Amino acid sequence: MENENIILFSSDDWGWKTSKYQLAIRFSRKNRVLFVSSIGFRAPTVSRQDMGRILRKLKSFLKGIEKVDENLYVLTPLVIPFQKNRFIKRVNLFLLRTQLRWARVRLKMQNPFVFVFSQNWYELIKKMPRKKLINYCVDEHSGFNIANPESFRKLNQLMCQVSDIVFCSSNLLTEAYRKFNPNTCHISHGVDYALFSRAVFDTSLETAPEAAGLNAPVLGFWGHISYEWVDAGLLKYLAEKQPSWTILLIGRNSMLPDEFSNYGNIVLAGEKDFEALPSFCKKIDVALIPFVRSTLTDNCNPLKLYEYLAAGLPVVSTDIPEVRFHGKHVLIAEGREEFLKRCEEALDLNCEERKREVSLSMKENTWDHKVELIYRIIEGDCADQN
Repeated sequence: MENENIILFSSDDWGWKTSKYQLAIRFSRKNRVLFVSSIGFRAPTVSRQDMGRILRKLKSFLKGIEKVDENLYVLTPLVIPFQKNRFIKRVNLFLLRTQLRWARVRLKMQNPFVFVFSQNWYELIKKMPRKKLINYCVDEHSGFNIANPESFRKLNQLMCQVSDIVFCSSNLLTEAYRKFNPNTCHISHGVDYALFSRAVFDTSLETAPEAAGLNAPVLGFWGHISYEWVDAGLLKYLAEKQPSWTILLIGRNSMLPDEFSNYGNIVLAGEKDFEALPSFCKKIDVALIPFVRSTLTDNCNPLKLYEYLAAGLPVVSTDIPEVRFHGKHVLIAEGREEFLKRCEEALDLNCEERKREVSLSMKENTWDHKVELIYRIIEGDCADQN
């Protein structure tokens, strides 16, 4: 695909280095792309985190259409956040249509390819003129802590049915959504291999200053630290059983501020620049995927898994389905005791020769490769891809 118009309706805000971000920047190398930031899944609370996000979104909205790179533009739509009321839903739909029409006129985006990453865009895009509609499913959104999960499941079915193609990042999602649209393909996540392989092959890369002084061994995790994803009890168990270990958590923390306050060897490092993560890998001995088991996590394909592997790290994960496909390089555990044993085993695997082997296993699993697969499928027939 070249010289096309692409509108990407995201489930995240611009700047988060998720799959939507990775795809958008690569689409824009040969096409004009409008990235539309998330409109959210739930009503905001009065928490500092939610209020901060509202302020950030308002600032982004006031910038209008922001050009962030050549051929890549970002629109942060303005909506009324309390969306249960039917009247407010109608007002929001009018606001979204108006803002989108304005953006398309400004950017001269006629007949675009439309990528949608969450079903709450359904009413806006179901009759929108386009070349093709691609429903790109990376999470089972009904598994999030939202007011009405059944409505999300129904919307998702409708979104699949009106789509020309459905892409799913996990095998379980692919099987489930193929019932609604036979043109459903499995495409797993890619990785920025050039970035994360630096942890193995770039001898000039220095350890992140914030991590350099941590007591070894260091077991690391990066991502959203929330109760929906991370098993806090499991991390506390590890910290109690192995007080000499340091458990390093990198990312946005949505748990209670004092959740780990009684555990001196659990370190909350906060959010870090994506490009800085390889420098933390220089200190991490074992990478963790300590997920809770739920509808959400059973249907996910952890992006961090591919980043950990590209960085050559031994990985220990709870037994979520998608991780099983990488059993050669991942130690999988059921229950806390087994997770602890797998971490102990993983520490013995942290040698330079194995790091190189594990990293090289991701060399062809890049986002560039995934984008080429996406283009081929859109231009031809849908078939399972990995």
